[in-house]
Amino acid sequence: MMKTTQTAKKAKNNVIKRIDILTLFPDMVNSAFQESIISRAVSKDILKINCHQIRKYTTNKQGKVDDYPYSGGPGLVMAYQPIADCIRSVSAECDSTPYVIYMSPQGNPFNQKKAQELVQKENLMILCGHYEGIDERVLEEFIDEEVSLGDFVLTGGEIPAMAVADCVARLIPGVLAEGSAEKESHTGLLLEYPQYTRPAEIEGKKIPEILLSGKHDEIEKWQVKTAEERTKLKRPDLYEIYEEEKLNSQTYYFDNSATTRQADVVTEEMCRTVKFLYGNPSSLHHMGLEAERRLTEARKTIAETIGAAEKEIYFTSCATESNNWAIKGYLEANPRAGKKVLISATEHPSVLETAQSLTKSGYTVGFLPVDSKGIVDIEELKKAVTADTAVISVMHVNSETGAIQPIKEIANAAKAINPNVMVHSDCVQSYGKLQVNAKALGVDMLSVSAHKIHGPRGVGFLYVKDGIRIAPLLCGGGQEKALRSGTENLPAIAGFSVIAKQANEKIKEHEEHVKELNIIFREILTEEIRACNVISSDECCPYVLNVAFPGLRAEVIQHSVEQKGVYISVGSACSSHKKDRSPTLTSMGYNNNVIDGAIRISFTYQNTAEQVKFAAKVICAEVKKLYARRKGRR
Repeated sequence: MMKTTQTAKKAKNNVIKRIDILTLFPDMVNSAFQESIISRAVSKDILKINCHQIRKYTTNKQGKVDDYPYSGGPGLVMAYQPIADCIRSVSAECDSTPYVIYMSPQGNPFNQKKAQELVQKENLMILCGHYEGIDERVLEEFIDEEVSLGDFVLTGGEIPAMAVADCVARLIPGVLAEGSAEKESHTGLLLEYPQYTRPAEIEGKKIPEILLSGKHDEIEKWQVKTAEERTKLKRPDLYEIYEEEKLNSQTYYFDNSATTRQADVVTEEMCRTVKFLYGNPSSLHHMGLEAERRLTEARKTIAETIGAAEKEIYFTSCATESNNWAIKGYLEANPRAGKKVLISATEHPSVLETAQSLTKSGYTVGFLPVDSKGIVDIEELKKAVTADTAVISVMHVNSETGAIQPIKEIANAAKAINPNVMVHSDCVQSYGKLQVNAKALGVDMLSVSAHKIHGPRGVGFLYVKDGIRIAPLLCGGGQEKALRSGTENLPAIAGFSVIAKQANEKIKEHEEHVKELNIIFREILTEEIRACNVISSDECCPYVLNVAFPGLRAEVIQHSVEQKGVYISVGSACSSHKKDRSPTLTSMGYNNNVIDGAIRISFTYQNTAEQVKFAAKVICAEVKKLYARRKGRR
């Protein structure tokens, strides 16, 4: 007999009917199920619990079931033959292939969730080990799962087997009174609320007044509140998970272009780095070398995601820093490159304001116009590029509308006129979502930030093509090839590299998922709100959806839906606090009536269709109310 297949394991729509326990001490195990609730369930034929003596199946004359291990050392190991024959024999008696678990301190932790999984198996077989364990070949051939009662070791598997069987059996319908197990500790994430029985007062100790009120809704609220308090006090680890799940279940977050929820895998990597790699990467001792090795590994991983060399990646604190450094650093290092800087009319403030600040130093700034879809006009670009143009900076994906700029075409057109012009692209909204390859884009520099792809805040990178000169951003200890001194934020960099690799490996999968969400969202909005103006075209990056409700104030819509747990944005988060109307939408030709009512909905692969439908319906309901009020005031 081999391990059960995945199909056989699932036993969908079934509830456990039979538990077989394979043991050297069947009388010990049997006694546990001859009393109380489980005994009554067995007598009613709700389930069968059978104990089997493994020793009966040994073929040697002495009746031995154990032997010395080949590896030597103290203790004995249960042999393959009697266990294998016992499993085969008992399995032959079962109506369906049993799911075989082995009680082992090396197994998966047993908890209520595991019990709920096991109760779905029609036949459950539990093997009890002894001595120093069992022959490994038993595990390889017969065992579907190893299960542990906890991080401790007992003299045998009988006590854990009895505990598992009892816990699983009580979940079978009919074993307990209906509803008895629904609100117990560990059924969910909260411990059970306090319980009281008659009389209402004993020796001056009264039960809470609310329990005598007869107000069932209020009593339920009290039960939840006290369960929360008890869990927070006794099991803060469970309470933390409960809080997170509660927040996620009540939050519909669609402001992912502003920032994303940090992925658990990132947090785990950062914690591991903090704990074990706390040496300074610049130190020459072993701890420093280990930290430097992790830094190099992260740099290599990130470089590979954009088809670059390790030496072309410079870690920064964010994309804003990268954008500033790319433009100012290049001009400082190349004073004869020219005095003209060109940026698109729809750039992020970190590029726009950086360029504008250069006018104080004698540079001129030109703005490349865009069409109604927010795309740079290539013909106008060709007219703007001259021998005096030093830098061109165009965002790859617009943060407000999702418009995807033809960066390769822009770079080719510009360099055909002036081969020495430096082309930079802010790839914050495209990296990890669309394919970003530095050489394929034809750029000399590009900027990225980690927190836009579920990475940590406070870390980003600047790609600088080999051979491009750039002035140091910070001077000091010589880190980042003496171009950005200061001890590297290794925990954040390590976390960034993990999510960067993961995101780029699943770009296509995530993009298809987000496309579906985008379509659902826009269809609901446009079907229910006739006035809805979809600004993001079908060619835009699916991670961003900009829609406008002419005549309304976007800020009012934003705060209205927030009351229902739906989070959206008004323009770019980095500039939405400013009173000026969106330069992006203005440059695309929209009038103020549309711009003032424009909201941004931005997605992540973590969003679901259910969340999208809920959020879209909420927005529609609130927008309808706002239009009705507006109409009533006229």
